[in-house]
Amino acid sequence: MPPPLAELAKVARLDQEELVGDTRSSRRDALYGLLRREQAIAASGESSAPSEVSRILDFAQAAYGDVVGVLVGRDDGLLDTARDGEWSLRDVLRHAMAVELRYAAQIEYSATRSDTDPVPIPPDLLPCDRLSPTEPAFAASRIGGVLELLQLLGQARAGSDTRLARVPAPALTRPSMWGNQLLDVRMRLHQIAVHLTETAIQIEKIVGSGGELRAITRRCCITRGMHERWSPAEERAVLDDSYHRLTA
Repeated sequence: MPPPLAELAKVARLDQEELVGDTRSSRRDALYGLLRREQAIAASGESSAPSEVSRILDFAQAAYGDVVGVLVGRDDGLLDTARDGEWSLRDVLRHAMAVELRYAAQIEYSATRSDTDPVPIPPDLLPCDRLSPTEPAFAASRIGGVLELLQLLGQARAGSDTRLARVPAPALTRPSMWGNQLLDVRMRLHQIAVHLTETAIQIEKIVGSGGELRAITRRCCITRGMHERWSPAEERAVLDDSYHRLTA
């Protein structure tokens, strides 16, 4: 999970406040300082040379961080009123959860199926349809607010990591179906991050990009995603406290 969501929401909302002169400059500089610290952890290499699969999943977590950064702190009322064509903001997020769950099942199947099993995953092994995540685990996505939906998407992401982190390197070249396209397991894994990036872009189309402080916050969230799957929890906790103190 990126930096503490409740604190991030407060940071992102600072753009809406009447911050001028030294106050705005000090908040901006503090956020850039936090970004430097996030980058330092990501560059530390303490992940002990993770596998290719682990590095691919880091991209997925960074893309999830981008979703958090663009949406955290937005008004809950936007979930059902702001739209991109026929899609409400809530629809976009529920779809992201459902796709995360489906991708994990599809990739795991492709990596572990026997050579005599069909390449496409049997429909009865899919956990849900493309629009609605599983219930009751994700039932709150129908009525929850922004922070709850971001937490649920993070829950789906964590589930993917659990299922896919141990995919063996030889399985990366095995065939896998993505819709009607034949890809390999490696590219299917990369599609997790790509879909989350697509989600962040669609959300930005719906709600706008926000101001300068949100832009920095968004980058902090992305960078956190690049290391939070393996960085020491105590180091992340120190940073989380810094986000808290920024709005205290």
